[in-house]
Amino acid sequence: MNRTQKLGNVLIISSRKRMLSEFQSYLHSVLGEYLTFNTLLREQATDPSLFRGYQCVLFPTARAMENFPLTIDPSILQLPCDRVFNHMFLDKIIQIPPHERVYLVNDDRYSTLAIISQLEECGVTQYDFVPFYPGCKDTESDIQFAITAGEPQLVPSRIPNVLDIGNRIIDISTILQLCEYFNIPLQTVNRVSRNYVNQILHTVKTSETYYTNYVQTEQLMQVILFSLPIGICLFGADGRIQFMNTKFAHAFSLPSSNFEGQPFSECFPPAYADTAFDRNGDWTILLSDQKTQITLSVLSMVFPDTEPVFLAFLPEGRSTEMSVPKDEKTEESTFFASSRTFSLSLSHADSVQNLMAQARHLALFDFPILVQGESGTQRRTLARAIHNFSRRHHYPFSVLHSPGNDLTEASLLRLLAETNHGTLVLSQVDRFPLSIQDLLVNVLTNVHGNFFSAPETRRFDVRIIAIADDNLYKKVEKGTFLRELFHLLSASELQTVPLRRRREDIPDLLNYFLLQFFHNTDMTCDRIFSEGLLRFLKEYAYPGNIHELYNLSCSLFTRYSSHKLQLSDLPTYLRSRQMADVSLTDLQYQVLSFVSTHPKAGRLAIKNGLADGETFVSEAALRTVLGELSSAGYLIVHRTKGGCEISELGRMVLEK
Repeated sequence: MNRTQKLGNVLIISSRKRMLSEFQSYLHSVLGEYLTFNTLLREQATDPSLFRGYQCVLFPTARAMENFPLTIDPSILQLPCDRVFNHMFLDKIIQIPPHERVYLVNDDRYSTLAIISQLEECGVTQYDFVPFYPGCKDTESDIQFAITAGEPQLVPSRIPNVLDIGNRIIDISTILQLCEYFNIPLQTVNRVSRNYVNQILHTVKTSETYYTNYVQTEQLMQVILFSLPIGICLFGADGRIQFMNTKFAHAFSLPSSNFEGQPFSECFPPAYADTAFDRNGDWTILLSDQKTQITLSVLSMVFPDTEPVFLAFLPEGRSTEMSVPKDEKTEESTFFASSRTFSLSLSHADSVQNLMAQARHLALFDFPILVQGESGTQRRTLARAIHNFSRRHHYPFSVLHSPGNDLTEASLLRLLAETNHGTLVLSQVDRFPLSIQDLLVNVLTNVHGNFFSAPETRRFDVRIIAIADDNLYKKVEKGTFLRELFHLLSASELQTVPLRRRREDIPDLLNYFLLQFFHNTDMTCDRIFSEGLLRFLKEYAYPGNIHELYNLSCSLFTRYSSHKLQLSDLPTYLRSRQMADVSLTDLQYQVLSFVSTHPKAGRLAIKNGLADGETFVSEAALRTVLGELSSAGYLIVHRTKGGCEISELGRMVLEK
């Protein structure tokens, strides 16, 4: 999307200037790329014409919205801002000694009780909170502590210990409602959710020192996670649950509160029993009622010397109810999965931008699409993006992987029935046996518009996207792929871009992957890779494309400790490949060996050192050898008196 182009305008109304400023600043920081946020004092709202040009009006509370005196056009979304106390103050709250009686001070009874309820839901139950607001009398002489949400002037002056936790902040549920209404890209929604979770986890980290005085750190983690307005579940590499909060359990109507050690996949309907949620991705789960869809996001968290842990969360507001005719329901639930590596949206390459523009355009139509390209160029990610942009995005997205000869007409018809109104991807169709190709021709003829000649039971409305390696038509010419099937699948065509043709994206991709592993924005490729290694990563051909780059990032992450990684830290297959064509003469090897043990040695020192080992060489011959080793990248020859140094590549050659 053009960054200067906004999706809509939002007006924030409140009777308090400070609240307007805080709301506007916070919302702009989160969604300012997509929405424009303006403010209006409640007493200035005297004319309905003030709301022209706005698609949404935000109020600080539901009561403020209900009591608003003007009638707003019903086409404008009216939304109360759900608010919660700022979790960043939790570490200060828990410094209050346990079992104390504490005034909770705010400007009215409703908001005061709401904050007490939120604190208790968050697990802060070690205090006896006493509500205090205008009209209340200070009769509790034993109370020595007060917590106030931005209203310190209302605290009785005799209270010696006052903690101002600031105005309540906008809850993530409101943010997600705005994202849903304005159809803001899912990657932004997930980023917001991620940032919110990271903020909570940061609170856990900073409050650890104080909280250990009366509660273990692990308990605090559970308190925080239980307080989240989104469902959270942690499970290990073995697929067994380590933690689940109540919101996650309620979303799937789970009967028990004792989830530890249970298989994560058993949380869902039987159709998902064999599903491995062991990678970054988004899944849309169709519940047993066959109507409700819940978006499940999974993030992998990898730490050195430990198995990965997976965080599954359910962003509020991302559940939908499917409108599916009765005759289209099947016994099995529909399973959606999509890649989350973002390697397409991260690209700066014109070729990739053009590819994405073509894909968005084709998503508007129902023509079959042939996606061709090398393995690892995220052809299936592109197919999923087309489905998400299309009118079929509420319906199933199914993938038929390269089948053997055991695929039958009945099983293919069943798959088409389950995918009806959705999108079917024929993955690696160029590897399908001829018998299966012939079956596809017979069946898909009735999918691509020839409805009238087909029996009633074989009429399907399915968008077909086929995935193949480069130039499928060559296989047609060789007779290994049916010409008729090729023409059925190739009404439109997309060609993915190999990584070697978009090298400008490699640093950004590396940094993105490293962020997923380290969870630290400071751990960039410039910081943890040597110049030689980074140069290699930028220049390497990547026959495995994005998938190879991701796996390589994983490998390097596991090797990192405190010093920059070198070329020698590359996986064995790359070191061997790089050294396969290296061939040194005896003299070149001796010079390289000498420099490795005598850094900064000049030509005279090298010549004398070789002579000590009874290898005699003229100055001209030595100059030639040094030039050859320098051109090959094995030596660094300084033009001043700095002498010569062995490079990372040179060390690898000696270790060969």
